[in-house]
Amino acid sequence: MKNQNDKVILIVNDALHKGGKERRMLELVKGLIANDYKVVLVLLSDIVEYEYVYSLPIELICIKRKRKFELAAFNKLKSIIKQYRPGIIHSWGFVPSVYLGPLAKIYKIKFVNGIIADAIQNLTIRNKFYLMSKISFPFSDRILANSNAGIKAYRPPAGKAQCIYNGIDLKRFEGLKPKEQMIAELLGNDVATNHKIVGMVAAFEDRKDFESVTKAAITVCTKMENAYFILVGGGSNLERIKAMVPATLSNRIVFPGKRQDVESINNIFDIGVLLTNSSVHGEGISNTIIEYMALAKPVIATRGGGTDEIVNDNVNGYRIDAYAPDQLVEKIELLLNNEQLAKTLGNNGRKLIEDKFSLDIMTSAFINVYKELTAAK
Repeated sequence: MKNQNDKVILIVNDALHKGGKERRMLELVKGLIANDYKVVLVLLSDIVEYEYVYSLPIELICIKRKRKFELAAFNKLKSIIKQYRPGIIHSWGFVPSVYLGPLAKIYKIKFVNGIIADAIQNLTIRNKFYLMSKISFPFSDRILANSNAGIKAYRPPAGKAQCIYNGIDLKRFEGLKPKEQMIAELLGNDVATNHKIVGMVAAFEDRKDFESVTKAAITVCTKMENAYFILVGGGSNLERIKAMVPATLSNRIVFPGKRQDVESINNIFDIGVLLTNSSVHGEGISNTIIEYMALAKPVIATRGGGTDEIVNDNVNGYRIDAYAPDQLVEKIELLLNNEQLAKTLGNNGRKLIEDKFSLDIMTSAFINVYKELTAAK
């Protein structure tokens, strides 16, 4: 396409659900804005759960679809490309990657394929997501993943693949709500003075293992009268998991649902947990883990995938086997009973985020990709 503007980046995503993949995209958008790029963000739905996107100085366009793949949406994307003449087309998910690959070739625009955000093991062509990735790879000029485990799982062409770790804007963790206020709001006023709080923030969907967390929470709370668990998020499994908690512990194992203030909630945790249902999901680099570490919280997470690239045993947390609530109990008790160990691991996690997962580092890596590709036109 003639008269392309290399400082215009067209990013296309399915929706803006509350999730790590979407949060990572918005962190990139903020970084691009700070570096004088114009961002055109297209959503293939009208779902916007990160409402602060409306305050960003970008072009936001929502395309409503009746079906996942339809000609009307394809034609609308064509019109957007003609109108904005982007220097780079960047997909952010499976369906956008399938739509955008052919369009990038038609208009001779460099295509950055951001399809890899997890690391499911033993993928085959029978998996619809793996199939979509294989369809999109030939059209791609660069295929980006947020973990080396993701690259290994999806097996993109070696010469096109690159890992760029998530970046986080540490300013998000300034000016948080007072801890006392959050504790009273979530746990009430009758909280033990020497309280210890364990938390997990994730969607209550099959890909996360809230069942093991809840089993562990019941065991820990039964043994330790000053232990509390806050399990944050919404989803199809929420009511089933809530029903596991005996009435006698309902004031110590709480479920606040979806929240807009997760940073302030994470700030009151003594330990951050992220357990994965490894039979259906493999983590890339989890934004939830990064957020725990940004607040200097020790992390306990399911081993495997990108988690192995960020959580290091006895350094910033612990990795445990899948579906192992007894292992989770062991590590929680270890940390709750050893305040200095928990503090050391938490501080090590914060340093790792500053050194390898800052917003500036991530943004620079993406911009370098954009510059390299546009220079090669």
